[in-house]
Amino acid sequence: MNIKSLLLGSAAALAAVSGAQAADAIVAAEPEPMEYVRVCDAFGTGYFYIPGTETCLKIGGFIRFQTSFGRDASTSRYNQEDFDFLGNGGPNESTSDWDAFSRAYISFDAKSDTEYGTLTGFFAAEFNADNDTDSGDSDFIDVDEAYIQLGGLKAGFFYNWWDKG
Repeated sequence: MNIKSLLLGSAAALAAVSGAQAADAIVAAEPEPMEYVRVCDAFGTGYFYIPGTETCLKIGGFIRFQTSFGRDASTSRYNQEDFDFLGNGGPNESTSDWDAFSRAYISFDAKSDTEYGTLTGFFAAEFNADNDTDSGDSDFIDVDEAYIQLGGLKAGFFYNWWDKG
């Protein structure tokens, strides 16, 4: 009777444990795949939709680095009035044999269709850095163009046919 109750108790314990393991596990639903960047081909190549809108955006630009080496390389850009009558440099003279110049240009072009035509917003800026001591060349930011255009009307700061040569 002792073995019989032991077997019966083991079977009951085994049934209880296997019943607990047989329960279905909680499975979380997989999220739907999200499209982060949609290509906008309505205005040409390079545009993408700004998420949540029907506005197309194109970001462009370049980075340039230039260096020159030679005897007093950075003084070659100075005007003649920066030097005295003996040829000695003025207060802005640099005696470095290296000259480095870097430029970064970035542009943002946003377009959207409206009932009046295409609405365009454009902004471009240029960032320059030069290691010489000429006060006109060192670190500066220049807004190249900034305008809004709707249909045939354009307002802002932009180049026309006679500006860039």
